[in-house]
This record gives sequence, structure tokens and C-alpha cells, in this order.
Amino acid sequence: MTKPFPWSLFLSEVAGTALLVFGSMSSAILMFGDGSLLPRLQPHAGVRSGTTGFLFGTIGAWIYWVGPLAGTFAATLLFRRLARRAGRGVVALIVACLCAASPAAAQEPGQAGGAQPAQAAPAPPAKTNAYAGDIATRSTLTGDWGGGRTWLEDHGITLKPRFTQFYEGLASGAGEGDHSAEYGNKLDVTLNADLDTLGLWKGLSMTVHAEYNAGAHVNLQGGTLMPINTAMMFPGIKGPDAFDVTNVAFKQTFSNRASLTLGKISIVDYCDKKPFHGGVGIDAFWNIVFVAPPSGTVPVAFLGAILSIPTKAATYGVWLYDPNSSLNKSALDHPFADGFTLRGSVSFPVTIGGLTGHQGLAVSYSNKPGTDLDTLDGIPVPPSPSTPKKDQRYYFAYTIDQFLYQSKANPREGVGLFGQFEVSDGNPNPLKWMAFGGIGGTGLIRRRSRDNWGIGYYYAAPSKYLQDMPAPYPGIFHEQALEVFYNLALTPWLVLGADLQILSPSAANETAVFPGLRLVIRL
Repeated sequence: MTKPFPWSLFLSEVAGTALLVFGSMSSAILMFGDGSLLPRLQPHAGVRSGTTGFLFGTIGAWIYWVGPLAGTFAATLLFRRLARRAGRGVVALIVACLCAASPAAAQEPGQAGGAQPAQAAPAPPAKTNAYAGDIATRSTLTGDWGGGRTWLEDHGITLKPRFTQFYEGLASGAGEGDHSAEYGNKLDVTLNADLDTLGLWKGLSMTVHAEYNAGAHVNLQGGTLMPINTAMMFPGIKGPDAFDVTNVAFKQTFSNRASLTLGKISIVDYCDKKPFHGGVGIDAFWNIVFVAPPSGTVPVAFLGAILSIPTKAATYGVWLYDPNSSLNKSALDHPFADGFTLRGSVSFPVTIGGLTGHQGLAVSYSNKPGTDLDTLDGIPVPPSPSTPKKDQRYYFAYTIDQFLYQSKANPREGVGLFGQFEVSDGNPNPLKWMAFGGIGGTGLIRRRSRDNWGIGYYYAAPSKYLQDMPAPYPGIFHEQALEVFYNLALTPWLVLGADLQILSPSAANETAVFPGLRLVIRL
């Protein structure tokens, strides 16, 4: 029997999202919106900017305080959990917003130090406002917030709120229940702050990503080893694990285009822009193999540093990070207590027949202690202080992406293939090797240039020690799967996607089939 659609949960999420967006941004619209009376009453932009920063903090505090009285809106839960989990980071963020809105950062032309320019500089070319236009053509549902969104971007601050809904189920396969579908949703917001534009530090930027999940999902059902819905798997789905600030990172870009990223880094976000896959489980594939391929050496979120050095011949990367996950906890909670992981990578640009692509290599080494699987005699006993450990593990990968067809009008549009082969020590790393590949692209159908699609296949082989388990313990065997998705862009901000995954699961003998629908709303 199919579960009824949870309208109450859906409507509370919509209401909470509206409260978060409209309540928080109303001050900016009133202070700087076209046709507003306040700019005429107070023409000094610095005073209005400072007032706007104060009101931002006040509105956030008010939502936090009245949460229990206002109901279980997602925005209320988001503010409350943000306050509990981020703590001082939220205070620092509010201070940064106040600094960005200070009179020194928002002076009217000609007011800097009271000096007037000797000669007016030529006006820069007008840039396209992606937030302008009617509801069917603009890039976001809520538009430009009366000019407030453009004003924030001109001052180096970009906000990207998003609301994603999933309806998925186990249509066929092993497991209990009647294979009914489940509804879940994710509310997330990304803040990008260009601290150079804000006048704080040349070449420095900051990215913060907060996520909140609600509802239910079907991950790990049917005997599957790999999560089939990455977006709903992380940061969690129950209790305090449903919310986390998964990425808080600073990036310093140098004059030679080399960059250093430091902080709490989400590997899901890092893999977002991988050609023809990636997409954080929202914009492309659902399965984690195609979103952020598991390696056994990179946690979902980690404290670390990534140095990127682009050259004409190749792009080199050096990573140093804590091997323990920082998901659902502070990244500064006993950092590097279990050692470190060092990773190096190189990516070569490849052009075949005028079509662009890349081929790359990655290798990592970690001294994090792990259970010596060879000593368990195939029996999955819980780890204990007396369980023998191994403190070295390695990982090697080869990656490829290549356009097969590329639009001349827009080189980012086209059809291409992707793939990866990876191998590890297999002890203590539970994953011995994995290979995946596929094809994907955008604009396959005429006049549907915003649609994107993909077909992917993977084969994952766990450690032999996890396969050779005596009865009555179930073995964990090889897993293979096929995923197909198509995203239909109804408007630039509203995307309806369909997904189908067919798996030969690792821990069951029955083929598992997972159909799903996904609706993405960019607010």
C-alpha cells in the first residue's frame, strides 16, 4: 500500500523556506529597492548599509527565539540547529556581514576620504542581471529581492538557497515491507564571500554550505553497499544529524592562479563540477559513486588543506587532511588524533579532434589505524582495543573525461564520456577496487539546452576478507549497478528529474530496482 503524500510536511517546508528568504531579505529590499521611500529619507548609503546588517542579525535571532511558538518550520529548525552547531562561527559570519555593510564599504561615489576624482573613469559595460525578468525566465524563484541580491553580489556576497524534494522507492528487491515509496527533502544554502571585494584581504574568499534533511529515504535498502541517494544520505536524516554546516573553507588565490583552500571541506561539494557527473546528488546523478566516488581514504567532510597549482601542461594538487570525518561535528574536535592523509593528483588537458577533455592520476597514503581484516578469520567482530590494527593504507586512481560532441556556441554544452578506475590496499581499507564509467551531457533535445542527462555503470569489489565470511555471517560481495537520469528544466530555477537505478547488490541475491523523482527549486 502506497503511503499518502505528506502534505503537512511539504507545506511546512515551503512556509519555512519563504520565512527564511523573505523575512531575512526584506530589510535589504526596503533599504535599497527601486521605488522604496527609505533611500529618499536617508540618502547616505553607509547608514542604510549598517542598518541593514543590524536588521539581518535581529531577524535571525527573532526566528531562533520564537521557533517553539511558530511551529516546526524548516527555517526555524535551520536557525536553531545552526546556532547550536556553528556557535561562534555564526557570530563571526554576522560580524562579517556587518563589516561588509559598514559605511566604509558602501560609500557613495566621491565620498572616499572626501576626495573627488580628477576625471571620471569610463563606465564599465553593463552586465546581465540573471535575477531580473519574469518568473519564467529569471534564474531564481525569488528574483533580485528588489535589487538586494545584486547589491550583495556587488559587495562580494552571493547567497544560493535551494529546496530539493525526493520521492523514491524500492520497487523490486530484497528487504522487509511492501516496497512503498518514501518522501524526503533537503533545504540548503551556500554563501560565497569574496573578501577581496569586501576590502579585507586580496585574493581571499570564503564558502559556507549549510544543509538540513527531513523526511525519509531508501538508502542501503535491498542489500545495497553504496548509497543510492547522496543528497539525503548526508549529513543525515534523524535527530541532530539531519543538519550540519558541511563546508566552511577559506580559499587564497595567488597571482599565478595557484590557490590554497583551508578549513572544513566537503568532498561532495568539491566533486560538484566534475564533467558529466558530480552535481552533489541534486543536479546530476543520485548514486554516490557518480557524485563523489568512495575511496576509503577521503571522508565525506574533513579538516584539511588543498593546494592547487595550474600550469599550461597540467594541474597539480596536494592535499593534507585529517583522516577522520568531520561530518555532524566540529572539525576542531581532536583534529589529526588518528594520524594524517596525504594525497597528490595531476590532471592533464587532452584535446582530441578539437574536443576538450582531461586525464588524471591520484594517489593517497594514510597512517590512520584500522582493523587488520586478515586477523578476523572472516568473522565481523566489533572493533575493540584488543583487535589487531594496521596503520598504513593507500589508494590509486586513474580518471578520464572527454567531450564527444561540443557546441560551438557554448563549449560547455555537449555530450561526453567519463570514467575512473581505483584500487586500494584492501586491508584495512574495506574497498579493494572499483571501476565506473558513463556518458552524459546537456542539450540533447533541440530547444532543450538546459536539460541534462546521464547513464552510468559501476562495479565495486570489497576486500576479500569481507567476502570470505563463514556461516552464519553474510558475506559482502561485489556490487554492480546501472543508473539513468534525465533532468527537465521547466524554468531556469525549477528542474524536474527522473531517475532509475538497477543494482546487483552486495549483500543480497535479488536484483534491486529504485525509481525516483526529484524536484529542485532554486530560491
